[in-house]
Amino acid sequence: MCFGAGFVLYIGIVIFIFGNLHEPGGMRESPAMFLLIGPPSAGVVSLDLMNDSASDFSQLGEMLLGWVFLLLFLLFRLGPTLWRTPLVFGEYWAYVFPLAAATTATVRYATALNTTSTEMLAVIMIVVAVISLLLVLGRMTFHMYQCLKGQGQWRDSLFHVEKYNTSQAS
Repeated sequence: MCFGAGFVLYIGIVIFIFGNLHEPGGMRESPAMFLLIGPPSAGVVSLDLMNDSASDFSQLGEMLLGWVFLLLFLLFRLGPTLWRTPLVFGEYWAYVFPLAAATTATVRYATALNTTSTEMLAVIMIVVAVISLLLVLGRMTFHMYQCLKGQGQWRDSLFHVEKYNTSQAS
């Protein structure tokens, strides 16, 4: 029952988010869009764990994995915004977890089916996940260096300089 309730709520959220992509100030360039990959990836893994026979993969799990790959394609098409100055501390780590979850789901799928094509897909996903981790780590390190030199700033989305009049004294 929890899986069904979560699935219905997830569908509502996806419809709302993709329906508002065209609006200014929407989430089109937000790394948080990649978080949409996490729940179905976790669903694929949980469905595989609930499957009693290890020699096959559930059809619902395959459908969810297909949805994960469709989302990945759409989100990569919208373009990750890794080179833009982060709006808040740790913003780009939203790229890492969902790709790791999708990779885990793909590895479980490859393990269950044990075919060359699924194993190659799993290897490709592992490479993409590791590259995303290294890119995010490098980007965060570069921004930390900029902050230490006084050329950058970690902003807090809840704190507005104008509202509290905390400009730096010269």
